[in-house]
Amino acid sequence: MPEASAPAMLRLPKEIVMRLIVPFAALALAGCAAAAADPPASAAAEPRGQAAWGTFGVDFAGMDRSVHPGDDFWQFVNGGWERNIVIPPDRGSEGQVTRLNDLAASQVRVILDEMAGRRTALAGDEARVADYWTSLMDQAAIDAKGNAPLRAELAPVLAAADRAALAREMGRLTRAWTGTPPVGRMPRYFPSPVALGVAQDARQPDRYIPVLRQSGLGMPNRDYYLKDDAASTRNRDAYRAHIATMLRLSGVPEAEAGARAEAVYRFERGIAEAHWPLADARDAEKTYNPRSLAQLQAEAPGLDWRAFLYGAGLAARPSLIVGETGAIAGIARLWGETPLPVLKDWLTLRLAKDRAMVLPRAFTEAEFAFSGGVLGGASEAPARWMQAVELTAVALTDAVSKPYIDRHFPPATKAAMDELVANVIAAMDRRLANLDWMQPETRAKARAKLAAFTPMIGYPDTWRSYDGLDVRAGDAYGNFHRASEWDFARRLSRIDQPVDRSEWWMMPITANAYASFANNQIVFPAAYLQPPHFDPNADPAVNYGAIGYVIGHEISHHFDDQGSRFDPEGRLVQWWTDADVAAFRARTQRLVAQYDGYEALPGLNIRGAQTLGENIADNAGLAVAYDAYRLSLRGRPAPVLDGFTGDQRFFMGRAQVNRVAFREEELRRAVISGVHSPSRWRTWSVRNHDAWYDAFGVRPGHRLYLPPEERIRIW
Repeated sequence: MPEASAPAMLRLPKEIVMRLIVPFAALALAGCAAAAADPPASAAAEPRGQAAWGTFGVDFAGMDRSVHPGDDFWQFVNGGWERNIVIPPDRGSEGQVTRLNDLAASQVRVILDEMAGRRTALAGDEARVADYWTSLMDQAAIDAKGNAPLRAELAPVLAAADRAALAREMGRLTRAWTGTPPVGRMPRYFPSPVALGVAQDARQPDRYIPVLRQSGLGMPNRDYYLKDDAASTRNRDAYRAHIATMLRLSGVPEAEAGARAEAVYRFERGIAEAHWPLADARDAEKTYNPRSLAQLQAEAPGLDWRAFLYGAGLAARPSLIVGETGAIAGIARLWGETPLPVLKDWLTLRLAKDRAMVLPRAFTEAEFAFSGGVLGGASEAPARWMQAVELTAVALTDAVSKPYIDRHFPPATKAAMDELVANVIAAMDRRLANLDWMQPETRAKARAKLAAFTPMIGYPDTWRSYDGLDVRAGDAYGNFHRASEWDFARRLSRIDQPVDRSEWWMMPITANAYASFANNQIVFPAAYLQPPHFDPNADPAVNYGAIGYVIGHEISHHFDDQGSRFDPEGRLVQWWTDADVAAFRARTQRLVAQYDGYEALPGLNIRGAQTLGENIADNAGLAVAYDAYRLSLRGRPAPVLDGFTGDQRFFMGRAQVNRVAFREEELRRAVISGVHSPSRWRTWSVRNHDAWYDAFGVRPGHRLYLPPEERIRIW
């Protein structure tokens, strides 16, 4: 994914991430034994109108021409922008994807305000959207109710007489959780130290199955609890104070809040100690562990699993997939050893943080002060309307997205994307056909997998109805709770039912993209297909370097260290020969070492194993997009525009996509808890590509220069 992702078994919008489609016309790729087909020529060799940036799609003013491209290509393309950009006070970073998400949010806000203004004339899902939106925006009404809605939801939790009763109530709380918002202006917190969801079975992707994964942390990653550096110590101290604040707001007496917060923190640190590192938690094989209830109870004693699953509505389900087995066992043991009052306080904290937007202003301010301020370096909370747009869209995704598509996604954009996707897929097919390190029989299977791809562009062809969802004017907390329960019940009902392979795991109004291994899909929401990522009026070279690279990136995910484990039917199975696996791992370990050598902050290097999947996709996506661009020229020379060759414009388009500026706190969070390398180092993937050296005259002595034998080529 171009940006960060959420666990696939949760709400997902998004792999350790992560809604249906306009079916693509079948792409006429040659059969696996035949020669790979040429892509069609680009529709135009020159821009067709006024590009959004510059004369052909590159922001000249954002460049820093004092830097040689071979010393820091990201700085050459983006240094002027970085020098002048002011990161808004409500966030820890600013870049092109955040700009597109802000644009989409502002466009959706207009639609929601119009619906609210016509409320008396609306019915059905439009009325639900209007009431949900206006309830979230009525801060005075929310403040007037105080913490009473939270206390009412917590009452059965606080009344639980024993661990079995508390486990049952914790299971019940999971029914009112829908997952991480796609943009994440307000994080979500699962009301259990183990996350429970419904997902496709990785080995039998034609069925849905319950899945358990590690969860339970209020800071982004186990390292925030375990590292001894000064920044981590400051974060932990601030988190202890934050816990005490949230407990006080939730009704814990002032005199008790500090000591009770410390006990909650110790419990949560124990969870962190049990957690698997992210490099292991993203491993599809390690996290696929089918278990019966009896096996789960035997392997992970301490938590009453039968009671927990009963509360969640899963009592009759005989089996489930357990992700991080050692972590789940450690968390269950910790649960059994922790005093009941501490567990109740921890659940109080989780609910207070998760429901902050539908509780009085003091909750929202306290949640932002820590999650956005301490952890992200921001100094102001996001505007309430931006958070309300996000929560309304999460609750009623299709009812919000359809009018957005009608108004902001022209058919010409989809048609242009169709051509680009076809060209990039054809270029990938050529690469697979000529791959020298893979056995012929495996190459044939890989090309068959590619030929079976389903690209999904823009928006669903079928919009979901929200019939049965009870949305009430003036009841923000209740609406939030009922919408979450409605969606969880919908997902629960799909167990043992046919898989809906047309379902998107990301909203059309989200500026991002993803690859679905189980469904052999690549998905590009409408909000992402705007300048600078895609500009119909830009030079084709720039578009191939920007959205073409993103297309190649998502295609390549199906052949990265995790996606390559899934066959054309989406099954987690080894379909490569042992020799292929060994050759692939030798190459990927070189890539791990390369990225391990990049220092993002003093003493904090990028984690090559943790970011491996994205680094593979960044490198392969760039190579495939470049091939597609060159093939689209059909042997004709690209024009020189404003002194830049076609190849130069291609690579500059690539660098603009990852134009992101970070505050130090947010950069630290991205390195420690993210699966993407931060923007500058993502762009440095160019140093593994021969054409970039030729385009910009990069020679020995330049900082990014690599001798040909050290340039890493996988796909």
